[in-house]
Amino acid sequence: MDNGHGTLRSTIESCFARQVASFTTSAEFLALETGSGGSGQYDAFLENVARAHLRSPQLLAFLYALAPPSAAQDLRENLLEELGLDESGGRPHPDLLRDLLVRAGLGGRLATVEARADEDLRRIVVEPLLYGTLRDVGLAALTEIVAFEYMLSRVSGRIARALAEHRGLPAPALEWFTHHSEVDIRHAEQGLDDLEAYVRYYEFADDEALTIVEMTLRENVFARRYFRDFVATNAAGGRR
Repeated sequence: MDNGHGTLRSTIESCFARQVASFTTSAEFLALETGSGGSGQYDAFLENVARAHLRSPQLLAFLYALAPPSAAQDLRENLLEELGLDESGGRPHPDLLRDLLVRAGLGGRLATVEARADEDLRRIVVEPLLYGTLRDVGLAALTEIVAFEYMLSRVSGRIARALAEHRGLPAPALEWFTHHSEVDIRHAEQGLDDLEAYVRYYEFADDEALTIVEMTLRENVFARRYFRDFVATNAAGGRR
């Protein structure tokens, strides 16, 4: 179906591309990549990355329960990979994030980061729904997961290099980033197909679906998750 801007899939991908461009040209990202930020910025960034992704297996399990038949296999494989139960025999991704914090000397912050990740997950369930139906909640959650896969497939290698150079982290500490730079190209392509399949299966109008996509990506979802402390500070100062 043509929505006036090409296929729905290509329109969503264009939204993701704009978000990635905005993220990688932001002052916060450039400070991270060039080393001009202080050590506290790197530590906050690492904690925010872990907080954003520690509970990804739970969100993928939720999406697998809602998956249309044509997308179920992709989401199942993604979930098993997150849990370290796929054929590659890799480690569970939450363990890679815990190792990242420990090797960065932030092991003492791990309990706090996990508690905040738990609270983020709880908030999704118990706060009043931003969307009217479970169908809409599922589309928003799938949009965010695929958006991060799209971004990480293009940016996580750059982040890993910056953390190695400016934060002195060794390669084993950066496995979560280097893994995503390799596998998320495939996941992002599958995810874009799965988003379109979800929209068709649950009979969204294209405009309705794109409204939810744009709401999910508001304020740049990558900056909102990874630079949340800096974004909040800047917003309070009226600079955003």
